Amino acid sequence: MTVSVPGSPVIFPSAIVEELTAVVRACLDNVRIHVGPDASAWVLLEDVGPSVVVTVRDEGLGIVPGRLEEARAEGRLGVSESIRGRVTDLGGTSSLVTSPGQGTEWELTFPRG
Repeated sequence: MTVSVPGSPVIFPSAIVEELTAVVRACLDNVRIHVGPDASAWVLLEDVGPSVVVTVRDEGLGIVPGRLEEARAEGRLGVSESIRGRVTDLGGTSSLVTSPGQGTEWELTFPRG
């Protein structure tokens, strides 16, 4: 895993940092489970003034269209609750870019206040 962060501290309240950490952990758990324990993953933290953007990317096989909806219907709520739900609860937005054979990239945007 490669992590890239700004050269200066990015300050957030500890409760938000804990939830943000949980979201990134859920994304990386999905990489480990679905791509494999030796898979490469990248985490990028960007401070863009009024918000912070966290990107988590892998070079796995990607997610087949409709698979996330199937997982939710089966009661597997990792993406809908651990990732999207937490981001929404923090007032943020999540964007997923994936296609078969092209890996997966989450872009998670959190407002500062």
